[in-house]
Amino acid sequence: MVTFAELRGAKPQLWTTAVEDIRKAGQQCDRVENDIHNNGVQPLTDAWDDHVGQLAVGVLKNIATKAETTSILARAGAQPVDTLAYAVQTAQTELENAVNMAESNGLKVDQATGKVSLPSKLGRDDNPTAMFLVINQAQRLIDDAIEAATQANALCASALQEASGSAANPETTKGQAQEVQTRNAGKALEEIRDTLPDGLSPGEVRMWWNGLSPQEQFNLERAAPTELMNLDGIPDDARKRIDRPELGYSSAGTVDYAKRNWNNPKLDWEGLDNCTNFVSTSLRYGGGMPTKGSPFDPVNHGYADGWSDGGWAGEHHAPPGVTNTPSWGASQNNHDFFLSHGGTVVSDPSQVRPGDVVYWTTQANGDTHHAALVTGVLPDGEVIYTQHSDGATNYTVNGRLPEFAQAHGDQRVEVVQPKVTW
Repeated sequence: MVTFAELRGAKPQLWTTAVEDIRKAGQQCDRVENDIHNNGVQPLTDAWDDHVGQLAVGVLKNIATKAETTSILARAGAQPVDTLAYAVQTAQTELENAVNMAESNGLKVDQATGKVSLPSKLGRDDNPTAMFLVINQAQRLIDDAIEAATQANALCASALQEASGSAANPETTKGQAQEVQTRNAGKALEEIRDTLPDGLSPGEVRMWWNGLSPQEQFNLERAAPTELMNLDGIPDDARKRIDRPELGYSSAGTVDYAKRNWNNPKLDWEGLDNCTNFVSTSLRYGGGMPTKGSPFDPVNHGYADGWSDGGWAGEHHAPPGVTNTPSWGASQNNHDFFLSHGGTVVSDPSQVRPGDVVYWTTQANGDTHHAALVTGVLPDGEVIYTQHSDGATNYTVNGRLPEFAQAHGDQRVEVVQPKVTW
C-alpha cells in the first residue's frame, strides 16, 4: 500500500532516467541483431560454405535471436515504468488538489496519514456542518489518489517481475517475449486507467477532472476513452473530444465494439484473413459509420467506389465476395477508400486517437496487407491496437514492427483518421 507521505513525496519525473537506460539497452540489442544479419550471416555463408561454416552461421543466428528477444523484453520493462510516472503524477495532482481544498477551508491534513480533520479550535464564524462536508469530500479524493497510485505501483511491479524473469531465463523464445510485451502493454494501460476515480459522486468527478492539467486530461482521453465515456461527471466537451462526432462516426463506440469482439469467432471469415473485415465491422456496427452502397444494390462486390457489407450486420454477415464491396474486407482497398473519401493520414504521432485505423504497407512493393484499430495510446505515444486476425488486443505498433518486417520486409505504418464525406 502506497502511503500518503510516499505519494506526496514521490518524484516520478526522475524515473524517466531509468526508462531511457532500459530503452537504450534495447536499442543496442537491435543494432547487434541487425549487424549480425547484415554483416555477419550472409558474408560468412558466402565465404565459408561447408559444414563448419554452417555451424558458425548457426551460432551467429542464435546470438541474433537472443539479442532480438532481449530487445523485446527491454521494451516490455520500459513501458510500465514510463507509464507509472504519468499515473503517479496524475494521482499527485488529485492529492494536492484535495489537500489544498481542505486547508483553504481551515481543515487539518495529517502529513503522515493524509487524514483530514477539524482544526483544534473553531473560530466564531466557522460552520462545523459545512466543514464536515468538505472533510468527507477531501478525504474521498485523497483516498482515491492513494488507491490509484497503489494499484498502478502493483501493476508496474508485476510487469517488471515478468520481464526480468523472462530476461533471466535463457530458454525464453522470441514468441514468449512478445507475449510478455503484450501483457505488459495491457498492464501499462491499466496503470493509467486506474487513476480514474472510483466511488466519487458526479460532482466530485467533475471537480477531479477540472483539477487535472490539460496534458493529464489528454493522456487519459487517449488511454481510457471508453472508461471515461462511462464515468458520470465527465464534462461534455471532454466526451466530444473522445467521441469525435464531427468525423461522422463514434470513435468511442468503435473502440468499445473492438474491445468486446476482438476474439468473437462469429465474425470470422472462415479460411480468410479477417483483419479488415473486423475494422469495417467495428466502424459500422460499433461506431455507426454509414455505408456507401452501390447503385446496383444488393450486388455490391464489384463496386469499387463503395464501402458496404450489403446490410449483413456483424456476426450475421454473408460470406466474403457475396454482398460486400472490395473496400470492406481488403486492406489495400479499405486504406485507399478512406483516404479518397475524406480520411487523412495522421502524420503527427501526438494526434493519434483511439478509433483511428492502422495500416501496414510493405515498402518494397507498396502492398498494404494488414489493418487494425487503435484502441489506446500510452502517454509516451506508443499506439495500442486491437485486431481480429490471430485474435489480439493490446498489441503495440512499435513492439510488433520487427515481426512484420521479418515476415513481409521493411514496413511503412500509417495511421488513418477516417471521415465520412459521403
